[in-house]
Amino acid sequence: MHPAAPVVPDLSVLQSLPPQTRLEGLRAEIAAARIVDCGMVHERVLRAADGQTPLPSDLPNGVVRAGLCPMPVRRQRLACSHTTARVRMIEAVRALQDVDDPAAATLQDRLGELDARIGRIDHARGDAELAHALACRDGDAATRDDAAAQIARTGQQFTRALAELDALRSDLLAAMDRQLAKTIAAGGVSSPGISPPGISPSV
Repeated sequence: MHPAAPVVPDLSVLQSLPPQTRLEGLRAEIAAARIVDCGMVHERVLRAADGQTPLPSDLPNGVVRAGLCPMPVRRQRLACSHTTARVRMIEAVRALQDVDDPAAATLQDRLGELDARIGRIDHARGDAELAHALACRDGDAATRDDAAAQIARTGQQFTRALAELDALRSDLLAAMDRQLAKTIAAGGVSSPGISPPGISPSV
């Protein structure tokens, strides 16, 4: 069972909206998304009752993985390797590029590098989990221990990547806030229901 994901509106219609409204919507969705250090549990190889023997399958690698979280969960999580949530961050950077924001180029470089690194870490974790499972099956203690060490390393690498992702999100939101503040100062009107940056709704 997975906990219910926070409800975030589908903002796919933002592409056709005015730049300010689009930026406000993207900001709301990015701010609401979660960064969860799940330990890449989807790469884990399921074992038989003895806790050692990997469950066999007809898949090319011959084992059963824990599998991906449900799509509604992944849509809300920025850190997943197999997610569409980071696409919103890419769209936000492009929106900043459209208004010639000076921070856009650096944000784009950081996001691209981090996205690729998370993918590499996930791939390495999958290889290590498979090697560990097969070594347990075959009684190969040396390979098992090497794979266990690699599993630990990828976990540490993933945790560090998530810290960078959290910092990147903060910097991206700050850049979006600055751009929205400029628009409002120039006479723009904030969309209904969305407060100007740094100002809480009246109660």
